[in-house]
Amino acid sequence: MFGTNPVRGQEAGDGNSLWVQEIFYTLQGEGPFTGEPSVFIRLGGCNLACYFCDTDFESSTWRPTLAEIFDKVAALQAKAKLVVITGGEPFRQNIAPLVGGLLERDFTVQLETNGTLYQDLPWCSDLFVVCSPKTPLLNEKLALHIDAYKYLIKEGETDERDGLPSFSTRQSGTPGAIARPLPGKSVFVMPLDEQDEERNVLNIKASMNAALKFGYRLTLQTHKYLGLR
Repeated sequence: MFGTNPVRGQEAGDGNSLWVQEIFYTLQGEGPFTGEPSVFIRLGGCNLACYFCDTDFESSTWRPTLAEIFDKVAALQAKAKLVVITGGEPFRQNIAPLVGGLLERDFTVQLETNGTLYQDLPWCSDLFVVCSPKTPLLNEKLALHIDAYKYLIKEGETDERDGLPSFSTRQSGTPGAIARPLPGKSVFVMPLDEQDEERNVLNIKASMNAALKFGYRLTLQTHKYLGLR
């Protein structure tokens, strides 16, 4: 998308059908569940437009019912006990019925979010929220449920006081505030993929340095190195 996607608000709906970009089986490539067999449910649309985002979440017109989604997950799951709901921004749509149905089917559910939106979900120990902040503020209600934070690191665009991003996600090279993690939460730093080998090496080094200096956990986009989705 690289910042060209439409900025979409929250959708009204009962959650019995959802706009889905794709559903696929892979290894989780980043964050706290790295390396774990997973079924990914990528939902359509996002409420932000980040200049570096390389994910397609707009090209699908597929709006399956919950029953169709559950059937697809069951057909793909193989050894997976983890379902990752990602986007785009999952909280744009009513995902409570989807999350509840997956939990009832004994899956662990990971939600990947930018942290700006909220809805009531069946919060429990098998539901993990991983937030990658892109804005100055997070939704206060959602912040109470965030289990881990993940920050994209670009060399030369971090705050020397904490090693985390200090530049806008909307326009390259523009200083801007990014929300910080709550105390006591896991923090992952991940090098930004700039589609440029030399820049990527610098971003990896900056991520390593931030992890070593501030005690964060380094995570790479392992799926890209392995040629996975």
